[in-house]
Amino acid sequence: MDFNNKYETLDDFISSRLNDEEVGIWFYDNGLEKFIIKLPNHIIRAINQGCKLEMLVGQYFVSEKTYPVIGLFIYDHIDNPLIVTQSSNFLLEIDALKIILKSGNSILVDFYDELGVPVLSSNATLSENTVEIQWQNIDTEYNNDNWKKVLDQMKLDFDAKNYQDFQRIEINVSNGVAIQSAFITDQNITTHYLEEKEGDQLEKKVFVPLESIFKTNNIFLNPYFNSSGRKKELTDIFAHYELGTFYIESKVLSSQKSFDKSISKQQDNIKKQILKAVNQLAGALRNVSNEISVFDSKSNLKIEINKGLVPQCIILVSELPSFGEWEDLNISIFELISKYNCYLNIMELSDFMKIIKLARGSIEKLDYYLMKRAEGFETTKTFFYKTEVVFN
Repeated sequence: MDFNNKYETLDDFISSRLNDEEVGIWFYDNGLEKFIIKLPNHIIRAINQGCKLEMLVGQYFVSEKTYPVIGLFIYDHIDNPLIVTQSSNFLLEIDALKIILKSGNSILVDFYDELGVPVLSSNATLSENTVEIQWQNIDTEYNNDNWKKVLDQMKLDFDAKNYQDFQRIEINVSNGVAIQSAFITDQNITTHYLEEKEGDQLEKKVFVPLESIFKTNNIFLNPYFNSSGRKKELTDIFAHYELGTFYIESKVLSSQKSFDKSISKQQDNIKKQILKAVNQLAGALRNVSNEISVFDSKSNLKIEINKGLVPQCIILVSELPSFGEWEDLNISIFELISKYNCYLNIMELSDFMKIIKLARGSIEKLDYYLMKRAEGFETTKTFFYKTEVVFN
């Protein structure tokens, strides 16, 4: 595919990439020099709190063609940074990057979250005053064999920390201004990046795309039950249809400047949050099986729940490391599954968004994909893995 033929403007190209890519960095110059960066929300918060951000710019050569590549290093873990790698072959974007790096001026950075929604706009300065890049004879046909070889080689080089031929540019972010987002839904949800707790934000970000899938009055944010004269939350999000029920708990790292912590401390924090979610889901399923009345927090009307259906339990976390020891959580997880005969998925919001997009508005497909993912434990022997979508 040649993006240069598919998209007439840089705006069209970047809008498409924001929708299709999980993470990325793009360059804009239309009278206003700007970086546009899409990352998970907890990473954006870390950058806003002072986490180091570095960009690597380089190129590979194959069959007399040039292949520009970009790397973004986010030091949310000092000794194990998040690395975003991507190619760049849209000529208007490359021209914008050349202008930005050559000018060396202060630029704007707009950050977008997992939903592709802008959450933060900041000023940024580059560590290098001017960077001159000379990219000639660029291969504009994306997804051909040469590009695949280049991206594979780039990943190998970065894993081996072999990037001495790349231009390294530190991006110093400051003066972040939060962007308030409003979603036109039945519940008229608004989110504010800085003023809201991250956990409340995560709940809303999950609720918005799900509300478009489930019919009106079939999905509920923070439903509750009465206990000793007090309202108690059943679960963060409850949804149902004639063939299934869904219980969703969302958990985030609760500490500020979590990137200052060691990996082991962050992992302990994540474990604690997941175990808390497992216990909350067990409590919700127990209350429903005991026929405790559950109510909509918006209308206060009773929710009729079919307890004869197999529940889909979902724990969404802001961050799920691919390393570490997780076996000590398996006992609690197996107890939940066996006692309440439910499916369980533990995943990041970006993984959940993959499945929502793949379902294309179908509740039945969403239910099926979550069920198949939960069954993946039989082969992976762990609940902690990333979702990959493969088209046959």
